[in-house]
Amino acid sequence: MELIRLRDAGMCRFIGMTGYPTAMTRRVMTECDLDVTLSYAHCTLLDDCLVTEILPAAEERGVGVINAAAVALGLLTDAGPPPHIAQVVGEQICAAARRAAEVCQRHGADVSFLANQYSIQRSGCATTLIGTAKQRHLDSAVAAAEEPIDEDLLADVLAAIGSDRGHHWTAGLLQNN
Repeated sequence: MELIRLRDAGMCRFIGMTGYPTAMTRRVMTECDLDVTLSYAHCTLLDDCLVTEILPAAEERGVGVINAAAVALGLLTDAGPPPHIAQVVGEQICAAARRAAEVCQRHGADVSFLANQYSIQRSGCATTLIGTAKQRHLDSAVAAAEEPIDEDLLADVLAAIGSDRGHHWTAGLLQNN
C-alpha cells in the first residue's frame, strides 16, 4: 500500500520488482499493483518460460517486463559459470549449458553470441539487459540484436540441450518456486 501511495503522490513513477522464481513473479503480478518486473535467465537457450509463463500473465495485468541475463549468469559462455553459480544451479543445468557450448564450438560459433541473439530477438520484450564487463561484450551484444539467428545452429543447440531445457534451479524460499 505504501508504494502505491508514493506512486499516486508522484514520489515515484512505477512500482517494480525482480526475482528468479517464475511462480513468485506470476503471484506478485496477480496480487499486487505492479507496473514492471525484471525477469532474469528465463529467456535463454536453456529456458524460455519468460515467453510461455511470465509474459502472458504480464500482458493480462498490463505489467511491463524487462528481460535480463541472456547468458544465464555465465552458464552460456565458453568459460562456463563461476563456481558459486554452478553450485546454485546444479550439475544437470551446467551439463546442458556445456552441451550448448560444445555444439557452438563445433560450428565455429560463440555460444554467448547465440545466447544474446536468442534472448534479445525472441523474448518479446522491449528491453533486454545484457551484462558487459568489456567493450567487446557490448559490441557483441549490439551485433546480436541486429544479426539474424543461424536457425540451423539454434536447432542443433536446442537438440543438444534436449529435455533439460526449461529446468529451473531453486532460488529463495521453496514455496516461491
